[in-house]
Amino acid sequence: MGSLNTMDLHIIDETPDRLLEVTPDKLHQVLPGPTLLRIPGKKEPPLFICTLLHGDEPTGFLAVQQLLNHYCKQEKPLPRSIWLFLGNVAAARENVRHLPNQPDFNRIWKGGALPEHRLVEQLLAILKSNTPFAGIDIHNTSGQNPHYACVNKLDEAFINLGQLFSSMIVYFTRPEEVISRALAEFCTAITVESGQARDPFGVDHVLDFLEQCLALDSIPANANNPTEPRVYHSIARIEVPDNCRIGFGESCRETDFNFIENLESMNFVEQAENTLVGWRRNPDLKLAVVDEHGEDVSEGFISYTNGEIRLIRSVVPSMFTTFAPNVLDDCLGYLMQRYTLG
Repeated sequence: MGSLNTMDLHIIDETPDRLLEVTPDKLHQVLPGPTLLRIPGKKEPPLFICTLLHGDEPTGFLAVQQLLNHYCKQEKPLPRSIWLFLGNVAAARENVRHLPNQPDFNRIWKGGALPEHRLVEQLLAILKSNTPFAGIDIHNTSGQNPHYACVNKLDEAFINLGQLFSSMIVYFTRPEEVISRALAEFCTAITVESGQARDPFGVDHVLDFLEQCLALDSIPANANNPTEPRVYHSIARIEVPDNCRIGFGESCRETDFNFIENLESMNFVEQAENTLVGWRRNPDLKLAVVDEHGEDVSEGFISYTNGEIRLIRSVVPSMFTTFAPNVLDDCLGYLMQRYTLG
């Protein structure tokens, strides 16, 4: 299992018995830190599954746990081998996105000098030399969103794999430091966003999707979906200034920015030009709207008039959240536009 340094990559070629029953907050009692479990099945190469990169997003772990329990109880081998990466075990113990002294585990996959960067470089090297059948990164959203899949390439295999989870597909290239972008360099890889944490439907949906993936001999040329994929292109994200004070609802006053109380209801609904997003209380501060190239394009998306923050153009928001810690740690949400596949 390696040393007890929690930033080592621990590799286990069996399924610890307690893994099948432990809750995410007790996972640290079973695993010493970030761990790659290599679980044999009938077919190779393995399906790579990644979950708990954010410690407060347990749906992926709970779904895989149910999957493994099903096959273990029936004493049946998995249809295909699974390589399961369980990421931020320490943050899962506290049910937080990441600990205060840690980087975001889904923003470390493009190199760097931290121990976490060295860990993921080691994992990616192992995966590159044993190319997975496909890569699936499982997440929850802090705000209210439909279930959807994300791709970083518009290749047919990526879209079709995503459609097995949802007809709603988001194509994005930024942030660049996510695991799905790293995996996409050598295998078909997607991210699935399975709604809010602890929602039983999310666990059932992910479990069903994983069972479909394990049954595949190849990525289907055409997904068995009765509707055409609804593809969105994520074109920008809204970031708040460091150390600013935020609130939700117009009545909150001791803040730098207030956002509308029902902000999350805007997700995946086209918003017209001039739609109200919130209020700026501190005229010395501005929101940053950052595009795919890392450029500030705020003036093309939002305006400040009489203290109100309004959209300049029609967009489709995603991942808008009223969970302030995630807004301050990451972003308020993303802005998208519909994309037509050629």
